[in-house]
Amino acid sequence: MGSSGSGRFSDYPASKKPAKTGEGAGGGGGGDKPPEDRCARALSAILEDVEHSEFFLAHGACPAVGTVLHIAQKKRVVAQTEAGEVVGNFPTSFNYLAGCLKGGYSYVGAVRSSSNGPPVASVTVDFAAVGP
Repeated sequence: MGSSGSGRFSDYPASKKPAKTGEGAGGGGGGDKPPEDRCARALSAILEDVEHSEFFLAHGACPAVGTVLHIAQKKRVVAQTEAGEVVGNFPTSFNYLAGCLKGGYSYVGAVRSSSNGPPVASVTVDFAAVGP
């Protein structure tokens, strides 16, 4: 099983960002509203490569619902336990989190759902941002 990602090169830091639709187009209101900081938003994700993760290999199962997790930058952006065991990789559409982590944000969350399979292990997580 490999990464499923979004299939967009824009998910990777070295790529150019696609133009945002509607930017610069005329139109009204909201003049005083600052742009939203996506690093500060809560997020949910279905982790990838769970059955190949440190946690699954060590315990033979996915973490239980409610297990506290943190987001970390390894070779990829990952969810890990408080003990530092990687539970799974984030899809590449969440690569922006690497910059958020470097900028001082941290993320704490929990396992929302967990399944050992078949056909594959699956872990869904929810995270809240903690600002720098």
